[in-house]
Amino acid sequence: MEKAAPRPADAVLVNNYGAYDFYNTLLPAEKGEPPASAAIARKQEEMKDFLQREFGTTKVSLVDKDDLKEKLGGITLLERTKYRKQVAIGNAKEAIAKGAVVRKENKLADTLSENERNKDFGFQCLHYSVSEGAGVLRVKILNRNGMKKKIGVRTVDAEASSPKDYGAVDEIIEFNESKKSYEITIKIEDDDQWEPDEDFYVELYDVMTKERLHGEDTRTRVTIMDDDRPGMLSFAETKTHRHVHDQVECRIVIKRSNGSDGDISLEYETFELDKSPNTATPGVHYEHVKGELKFKHREVEAEIVVKIIQAVDSKEGEKRDEVFGVKIFNPKPDVVKISKKNSILVEIVTDAETKKQAEALQQLLDRINREENITWGQQILNAVMLHPTKSEDGEITDVTAGEAILHFLSVGWKVLFAFCPPPHFGGGVPCFFIALCFIGVVTAIVGEVAALMGCVIGLKPGITAITFVAIGTSLPDTFASMTAARESRYADSAVGNVTGSNSVNVFLGLGLPWVIAVIYETQFNEFNTSGTYRYPAKGLDLSVLLFLMCSLVGIVILITRRIVVKGELGGSYGGRLFSCIIFCSLWVFYITISSLY
Repeated sequence: MEKAAPRPADAVLVNNYGAYDFYNTLLPAEKGEPPASAAIARKQEEMKDFLQREFGTTKVSLVDKDDLKEKLGGITLLERTKYRKQVAIGNAKEAIAKGAVVRKENKLADTLSENERNKDFGFQCLHYSVSEGAGVLRVKILNRNGMKKKIGVRTVDAEASSPKDYGAVDEIIEFNESKKSYEITIKIEDDDQWEPDEDFYVELYDVMTKERLHGEDTRTRVTIMDDDRPGMLSFAETKTHRHVHDQVECRIVIKRSNGSDGDISLEYETFELDKSPNTATPGVHYEHVKGELKFKHREVEAEIVVKIIQAVDSKEGEKRDEVFGVKIFNPKPDVVKISKKNSILVEIVTDAETKKQAEALQQLLDRINREENITWGQQILNAVMLHPTKSEDGEITDVTAGEAILHFLSVGWKVLFAFCPPPHFGGGVPCFFIALCFIGVVTAIVGEVAALMGCVIGLKPGITAITFVAIGTSLPDTFASMTAARESRYADSAVGNVTGSNSVNVFLGLGLPWVIAVIYETQFNEFNTSGTYRYPAKGLDLSVLLFLMCSLVGIVILITRRIVVKGELGGSYGGRLFSCIIFCSLWVFYITISSLY
């Protein structure tokens, strides 16, 4: 329904006064202040008459500022909240999923006083909000006194208009004593194009005069909340785009993420970096382009095409290495965002793959050189950092979730061992011995924690030793063997690490403390009168026997794998899984029998 043209008096108000003029003129009068002049008094009467006709009240303090602005000349787009904000509902608009059904009553008519309401008829709610995906909105009209009368109800366009945004309503309702309420149904149109939240109004009117009924509850506002997500635009590549020189068209992909509703666009332009020798020059190395890139509804990728100019006088095998840039800007509609990386470098190369590998190898060489001259501060920084890595082929490997979790759990130990002297100090000797001391300290801590845990749980010292203590001291060996198995071509390092670790544990870990204990007990312990040192085994005989039996089974498995698989490690998935289960079963068997003894 079209809006009625303003009356002559209203036209003066619309043309000459704004919403703030109303507040500045009428609020002092509401506080009891007399008008300063006869002209101001006439102005106040004109404004009160306007408010009475349009809003059913003469008090500007009771009129919604946005409604008054709309009546006096419309609300500009900048004054309306744009993407996720609603007028008069709250400061921040909740996120609405595409197609979600949302219907809310934001302001009930019960909050009005008796003088502000129509005594006979009125809406139950003064402000509704409804999502596009809701389809329909039901608006309830109350017959407070059970009167028998006909009244009209109609919709009035504001930012939202019929039939584009909603289905217009204009009907006559016949109330009687038994009909205390009535609901009208308004169709809400759902489109795929993003637009700001928009309002329209529903009002009650006299069927004879066509004038709106007096009272603030004879008009309700409906806010249609847009649920479309136009998305964000960014370059598909995160690094420099390399283009082989003999391909005429350079295609740069722009991707659309976080939504793809409606038609959107952006502008793009190539630009020259500087005047250095490796800078590509427009008109010489490439053709300068500037244009608009459009995305249709549900389209998630589009390409910017830049023509590369072939060098006429270039010699065969001559390498090219020129760089220029492409930037994206001015997305439309305004709600569409561009990622922080709004430009990309394009490098014209002879062979993109060779170039990438050369750069990766150079970075690897630079990293090796840095590590050879690393400082204590750099060691600590490297211990706390976690970042993607680049292989010798130039491929970027992102950090996995497992790597992130392990880094978080072990970052304290990494920082501790970062205090070891750098390997190039003193030919590596200080690093070696201080690292041994750190390992001893960590082993002692793990052993004490394991012993305390066994004591709290109630395990025997022997069981604690072959479970918690053994696991805590052997896990570093396990990870070292795993790393050796992955990085070494042969299995010698992985298997030899285990046997070497066990030999150190047996010959040094047991032998050296035993020698020290014997010397102390026989030479310096005054309470030891026998001159001998004895310590009862308490089950060591069975534990050693079980260990030897399990070790023999493990050796047989390794020999069998050498014959069948042609290697101690590797083979098919089934074979690896079977070997893993057998070795884990041997450990469980050893722990179980030793614990029962």
